[in-house]
Amino acid sequence: MAAVRSEDLLAALERHWGSSQFRPLQREIIQAVLDRRDAAVVMPTGGGKSLCYQMPALFLEGTAVIVSPLIALMKDQVEKLNRTGIPAGALNSATPAEEQRRIVDRLRQGKLRLLYVAPERLARPDTAEMLQRAGICYYAIDEAHCISEWGHEFRPEYRRLHELREWHPEAPLLALTASATRRVRHDILVQLRMRDPAKFIRSFERPSLRYLAQKTGEEEQWRLLRAAIAAHEGHSIIVYASTVALVEETAARLKRAGVAAVAYHAQMPAEPRRAAQEQWMAGQRPVLVGTIAFGMGIDKPDVRAVIHLTLPKSLEQYYQEAGRAGRDGLPSDCLLAWQARDIGVIAYFLKQIADETERRRAWKRFHDLRQYADSALCRHIVICRHFGERVVSRICGMCDVCGPLPEWYERCLRPAERKPVGGGERRRAAVETPAGGGERQRAAVEMPAGGGERGRAAVETPDRPAVARAAPPGQVEELFERLRAWRLAVAREAKLPAYVIFQDSVLREIAAARPASLPALAAIRGLGPARLERYGAQVLGLVAAARPAPPGS
Repeated sequence: MAAVRSEDLLAALERHWGSSQFRPLQREIIQAVLDRRDAAVVMPTGGGKSLCYQMPALFLEGTAVIVSPLIALMKDQVEKLNRTGIPAGALNSATPAEEQRRIVDRLRQGKLRLLYVAPERLARPDTAEMLQRAGICYYAIDEAHCISEWGHEFRPEYRRLHELREWHPEAPLLALTASATRRVRHDILVQLRMRDPAKFIRSFERPSLRYLAQKTGEEEQWRLLRAAIAAHEGHSIIVYASTVALVEETAARLKRAGVAAVAYHAQMPAEPRRAAQEQWMAGQRPVLVGTIAFGMGIDKPDVRAVIHLTLPKSLEQYYQEAGRAGRDGLPSDCLLAWQARDIGVIAYFLKQIADETERRRAWKRFHDLRQYADSALCRHIVICRHFGERVVSRICGMCDVCGPLPEWYERCLRPAERKPVGGGERRRAAVETPAGGGERQRAAVEMPAGGGERGRAAVETPDRPAVARAAPPGQVEELFERLRAWRLAVAREAKLPAYVIFQDSVLREIAAARPASLPALAAIRGLGPARLERYGAQVLGLVAAARPAPPGS
């Protein structure tokens, strides 16, 4: 195969994904697959993993097989790929029989670029035979942490994935995950029998996310929930609760309070559950209250807040769920508002685990989560160190330990528990840890005077995008809201999620730049030729109709 030029990759990125530049590490990962190397990728939620396993299929001969446990993700990505002219299909328990036959025929004829397959499907003899006879250019294993018994979502069916190497010895393996500790990362390499893999690890820090954690009583939790929703009114929000009863109770209470909320959990019939997800994706019901059954495989970039009303079982789970906020890189809030009763509930379920080794692992994972919830050290640092990333202490400015606190959050805390603006007391706690404080004491030693290392953490792969913290000027915000209202109307008519039309980040750039021509509009990042042709005239009309910015602004 002839070498793929950099300009060819950029042209494909623009044509099919509507972007003009790669995110950190994406180009390098794609190049490793094109060079037919095994590769292991650890990239945070929202970091752009899907592009890494999709784009190489455009340039290699044969079909790329994507192994994923997430049916919702398969459906979403197959639809997107086919809309952009990339032939793709999926084989899983939700695929109708007639559609399965059509997909298998297209695979045999070499007419598929990408085939998504559930790991359970790979265990079937007919699937193994089908793939061994097909021309496969590479295998990509998404959610690769599921292969490790040390991972928080271990799935036994993942243990057989090493057989892929036997089926196509020359096809490279690409393993991807967003939440793997150092131990799990090593286990992935061993279990998949990877050969001298290229390793790509992006920082686990999400600088645009503001982490807030607070032990609450029942009424205080409700006040925090209502205040957070009000502070992000008109934007997409996810509220997580651990039980079906709490999900339904919270959704009903929010509706009575006038909030457009919808419930989602695995015990709902399939059709209402699908409708709830579609209403939330389209922005018709901006607040979704769900169990952990919601979110896996959902790629919605403009979620402005993720709120947990109960303690998750692990820090990996929390990082993954909270990371569904702010995938577009804009500032977003992640609130963990928990109650003391959560500890007893989780302890009860952990004691039910029959296997003693797995029970110990589960307790260790929960203990790490409790350390995060109770920490007097920067929450970004606690997360990064949990995943084995080397960071030095500093004031991040984007958590309730480092401050500043959002006004809605501080206002809701009872006076006896209220933290000072700027997080002063908790910030000093990170420095004044008593002897024997272990990690916290060492963090105090690493912190430079005056927080001089702010924003310069020592990480394996630097990834510190600048985040605008200041609120946009009033006129920009006014045009942005007009554009959002137009986008929602277009999405409803097309029966598509609003973000598929334009992401919030694109609309904000348009509102700030106020382009007056198609060439000026084309300069906005994230606008491909198809979107320009379809929506360009409408967008320019909205910009022209908006009140002009004053001279010199």
